[in-house]
Amino acid sequence: MNENQVGVILEEVRDMFKTLAEGQKILAEGQKTLAEGQKIIENRLDKVEEGQQALESRQKLLESDMRNVKSDLQIIKSFVIAADNSFNDYENRLKALEKRPANL
Repeated sequence: MNENQVGVILEEVRDMFKTLAEGQKILAEGQKTLAEGQKIIENRLDKVEEGQQALESRQKLLESDMRNVKSDLQIIKSFVIAADNSFNDYENRLKALEKRPANL
């Protein structure tokens, strides 16, 4: 092997190392970009989790309010039924009085 052949081989090896170094640099930049993207995703995920916790808290309040509304509705229904029964009783009495002959 002569000096020219060794020089050519060395030049090829240098080119390979240069290409390898450039590839490694690209990979490092890509890894940095991925790390930044992951950080952004983690921050957004934290916000989503905070929002979910707020929604769960509001849902519990709504469920509590709904139980109160149902309880109040039961009370109102019982009053309406009682009032309806009283009305029916008065109506029946009035009808009975209307059917009686007038004593003048």
